Amino acid sequence: MRPYLADPRFTYVSQDNRGIAGARNRGIGAARGDWVALLDHDDRWKPCKLERQLGAAAEHGWDIVCSDAEVVRDDRRTLFSSYLRVDTRMALERGAPSAELFAHLIRMNFLCACTVLLRRSLFTRHGLLDASVEPADDYDMWLRCLPQASLGYVPEPLAEYVLHDENHSWRATPMHEAAIRVLLRTYDRCAGDEQRREACMDALVAHHALLFGGHETRPAGRRIAAPALRLTRCGMTGLRILRRSWRARHQESSGF
Repeated sequence: MRPYLADPRFTYVSQDNRGIAGARNRGIGAARGDWVALLDHDDRWKPCKLERQLGAAAEHGWDIVCSDAEVVRDDRRTLFSSYLRVDTRMALERGAPSAELFAHLIRMNFLCACTVLLRRSLFTRHGLLDASVEPADDYDMWLRCLPQASLGYVPEPLAEYVLHDENHSWRATPMHEAAIRVLLRTYDRCAGDEQRREACMDALVAHHALLFGGHETRPAGRRIAAPALRLTRCGMTGLRILRRSWRARHQESSGF
């Protein structure tokens, strides 16, 4: 940190440990520029990242800009885009409208957080990151911004996303639980839009099915996947999610 403190372009702020969202919000609150970019302590930007993204945003009028990234795990490097569905990657590369990208985002969080650059005004309009849905607080923010905000993609790896055993990304159960909470909120916000609500339903089913699968190796009393049940709402919507996710998991394990 010391070399940066002598540079007037950098401001160092600190606070008690308030988690990922709390740290990000502290930085966002101290920001004075028009744009905000997220960088966790274990990830790295390429030197040209901000220049490339700001240039693309100015050219296309985007509110949010993301890019590809190199996923680094030990001595292996893989493009983040290789983990995306083919149709999602193609939609990003051809510059699909935000309404279409929103449908893809419901299905899967395709934004690698360390590559995202977004207008600071979006936090004024939609609120800061919500710590109650960590570690999916960034996913919740993207879903709140779209489809009103315009989203663009730079198809080159402008950051290194470093994976290790302490990453939240490797803790599958908390990640699925947080994604479920976020998707339930999105389902409510999409009232009156049955197509998007159905997309939320499909995504909820997928996350619940993975939660069920994660509990199959535990003692018999836990095979009902209690965390999934706690997160599911009462009423017909909750019953529908559980029925479809349990069926999907059963069919997968049976080889159908």
